[in-house]
Amino acid sequence: MNNMDKKVLIYCRVSTQQQTTDRQKEELLKFAAENHWNVEEEDIFIDVISGFKKGEFRPEYVKMLERVEYGDIDIILFSEFSRLARNATELLEQIKLFIDKGINLYFDKQKLWVRDSNKDVGSIILLHVLAVMSSYEIELFVERSLSGKITKVQAGHGGGDERAYGYMHNENKQIVINPIESKIVARIFEMYVGGYSSIQISEILNAEKVPAPYVRKLNEYKKNREAKGLEVKEYKFDTDNLKWRISTINRLMHNELYKGNRRITFYKPDPTNPLPLSERQDREIVYEYSEHVESLRIVSDELFQQAQDKLSKAHYNKNNAVRHENLLKHLMVCGECGANFSVGKSNETSKNYISGGRTYKCYGRVNRKDKPRTCTNGAELRQWKLDGLVLQLSIQMFAEINIQQTNILKIENLGKEIEELVQIKSSKNTELVEAENLYKKTLKRLIAIEDDEVAKNLISDAKHKYDETKNVLNKTMDKLSREITTKRITIDNLKRLNANPLLINKMDEIRKNRDLVKTMVDEYIDKITIFRLHELWLLVVVSYKGGEEMWGTIKCARYKKEEMFYDELHCHYGVEFQGWLLNNTEHCFSYDKSTRIITYHGGSKIYVEFKSGEYDYDTFNQMIQATGWMGCFPFYAYEDSGKDLSVPSNEDFGKSLQENRTDWKVHNDKVLERLLSKS
Repeated sequence: MNNMDKKVLIYCRVSTQQQTTDRQKEELLKFAAENHWNVEEEDIFIDVISGFKKGEFRPEYVKMLERVEYGDIDIILFSEFSRLARNATELLEQIKLFIDKGINLYFDKQKLWVRDSNKDVGSIILLHVLAVMSSYEIELFVERSLSGKITKVQAGHGGGDERAYGYMHNENKQIVINPIESKIVARIFEMYVGGYSSIQISEILNAEKVPAPYVRKLNEYKKNREAKGLEVKEYKFDTDNLKWRISTINRLMHNELYKGNRRITFYKPDPTNPLPLSERQDREIVYEYSEHVESLRIVSDELFQQAQDKLSKAHYNKNNAVRHENLLKHLMVCGECGANFSVGKSNETSKNYISGGRTYKCYGRVNRKDKPRTCTNGAELRQWKLDGLVLQLSIQMFAEINIQQTNILKIENLGKEIEELVQIKSSKNTELVEAENLYKKTLKRLIAIEDDEVAKNLISDAKHKYDETKNVLNKTMDKLSREITTKRITIDNLKRLNANPLLINKMDEIRKNRDLVKTMVDEYIDKITIFRLHELWLLVVVSYKGGEEMWGTIKCARYKKEEMFYDELHCHYGVEFQGWLLNNTEHCFSYDKSTRIITYHGGSKIYVEFKSGEYDYDTFNQMIQATGWMGCFPFYAYEDSGKDLSVPSNEDFGKSLQENRTDWKVHNDKVLERLLSKS
């Protein structure tokens, strides 16, 4: 066959868009011309893809294979083995595929022709040797590349984290803060902690036309291509109209780099592994870089931790929370299994004081094909009941303590604790500096040893000892930093509490305004834990951000008439329901969920009539009633703010309750008087 009649293809591949295939293409076209082969532009296939990312799709290579299937290809030219495959096994498999089709291959770097393997034994041996050598060269190159990256990171250069929004390279290729983007980062954290949602933040930034994070990378990318004389890349998305996304906001706020913590993990490269990186298990860690660099801080530890706390609470059953407004769901935790709560429609159909409505339900009780039931004692209770109880507990809590004075004392104590922790952390940091100096002195001494093998072993031992000491001290300082941050956040919350007037004087106003109720709940309550105290009764433990704790009980069944109360003079918000309203800020009460036993430890300045000991629900309830500490609470309809569903539906019902009043009832006004007199 005349050379001009041979059908020749060229395949080129580069690892990134910043590289060019021009050199490969030109050299192979020159080789083709020297052999008088005519290669059309449509016979040249070029992929831009990293050969180290196994399993990735090579579109141009696939097109070339489709041409091969037609059976009219005589020769394929490659610049080197690595353009076809990155390991010996895959390379030999691909070569066999082409040889079986009767196609000859040429690799320019190795100056090697690969023809019918059955006829050329020498080529078979040479091919296998070169394939193994090529694979070894690739692995060696990857390891050297990784070693170079580690060295650069240790010298303060970027290790990929410089691409994070808010950072950039300086003229020395070191990671530094981007002065413009860092202001946006700080603003995002402040807005989120201040009450804005991720959706609202993204909408605000887009409305203000703040460039999305990828815009800067895209512009740098285009600039680099232009500098290298490469043509502008075409994208499938609109590069001129990139928007901030909710996922971008959330991902940004999880990055510890914004408080100055650089954490980079380098894994042992494995170019022969066919799995994508995201699917690989138990990857061997070569080096873990962890260092706090104060010059890279954009937000304070306190602000960052507040954002993390809010983000963690935002993962609960989001769709239900959006479709159905509720007051407490984001604060509720099942004391039995630790699960969050979902909201749902009540199945109750009985016509009593209130029917229908929505419920709070322990998520562990949910039983579906995709989610089997995991909690047998978890609660399901009406929203109106719990909302009313928690509001009443809050009224009582604010009435019986001097919030401002208590908070001032707590702030002073926390300040002293923080000072102590800061001193401890400073001493640990001094220990770390001393350990590093000792390690450097040891290295200088050991390097002078003439016996290389002895020196190598001693240096290895010294490094191991230093790494262990450094690891222990860093973990200790991280723990101290978290404790300091937590205490500072508590101080901020206490100061915010003191900035508001005493809520007891404004509860009536707040109760009538759903926005004020929501603000009070979010500002003051930290967590609500629900326990199965009795077959029919639940223990509700409300923990406040100032450290206070209130206990209440609520019935998870229909209340009997003797458990309800109504009086036109006292019941301003409708029918009220029997329950415990106890202040446990002194921590004089404790509860064991495994035995359902309440222990009163004694020593309370409030409940002086109580006797120390262990109680089940019935006996503890009897003591509360006998000592006159029983309380009650009205319903509160937060979801249906336009209706007063807590008022009795008819006069007869209210009158029947008045006629059947029992001696257990001590109205909350009298209870509050007793509390105030004892506080």
